[in-house]
Amino acid sequence: MNYNNDITIIKIIEFLNTLGEEIKFTGNQLEVIQGYSSIYEYQKNTITWLKNEEVYKRIEKNINSPIKLIVLPEEHKDFDKFSNYIRTDNPHRVFFQIVEKFFTNEKEYSIGKSNFISQKAKIFSKVYIGNNCVIGDNVEIGERTRIYNNVTISDGVKIGTDCTIKSGAVIGEEGLGYTKEKDGKYRRVPHLGSVIIGNNVDIGANTTIERGVMENTIIEDGVKIDDLCQISHNTHIGENSMIIVHTAIYGSVKIGKNCWIASSIIRNQVKIGDNVVIGMGSVVTKDVKDGAVVFGVPAKERREDN
Repeated sequence: MNYNNDITIIKIIEFLNTLGEEIKFTGNQLEVIQGYSSIYEYQKNTITWLKNEEVYKRIEKNINSPIKLIVLPEEHKDFDKFSNYIRTDNPHRVFFQIVEKFFTNEKEYSIGKSNFISQKAKIFSKVYIGNNCVIGDNVEIGERTRIYNNVTISDGVKIGTDCTIKSGAVIGEEGLGYTKEKDGKYRRVPHLGSVIIGNNVDIGANTTIERGVMENTIIEDGVKIDDLCQISHNTHIGENSMIIVHTAIYGSVKIGKNCWIASSIIRNQVKIGDNVVIGMGSVVTKDVKDGAVVFGVPAKERREDN
């Protein structure tokens, strides 16, 4: 639950209209919303949201005050219980757009303390950098990107606009690359590539993204990488893919667009098509075709007749 500045419902509706959201509102647009809260712990005079009607039936008796404003799925039928409501095809998205706009305090664009930022780095306008960060030579950081505490961004890394890099992330360090000498000892292979990150990318806390050996490691627009993930050298992740916590992606893996990879291991040089779902705990050892759903150890495709 959070209380903030009082916001009239009409301002919320106008904001959603500017986003192009297809919504239907019923109620009094002049009423005032004082914050937001969960439907499970509803607080007086706040906005909340509902995933489906079954959830409300389970918890209705525990709600102690009338709901001032609720975001509902289009198919919700029992409207009489609510005086003000917004109907939409995606209440989760609409609710958090409202919360982010009106009820969160974004960090101001600023640079914190105890950072090392190379004079050769290029940092565009409206960038936030936390404390104790290291930003190397020839790094580029696009507008409105937010970099939290204790982040390391090595030489030559390029980061687009509107990205979020959470605390402890390491981007652009060398990976595990060695060649074996005649005497049996290992010699490190220099990593001469870099890391190129697109726009609107999120990188989780303590995640590592290694630079390429010869080519670049590439993270395309809209990719979301969770906390504690390992992205090895020369990996290419297609736009709008989601990588969930504890995923390890080995070297030279190619991942298509709109994929969902849940806490899995992907062997080096594997190619994964577009719109692929990889189930939790999977070990992927072979290429995966477009649109497949795979899971298991080793990962196998789920078929409609199973």
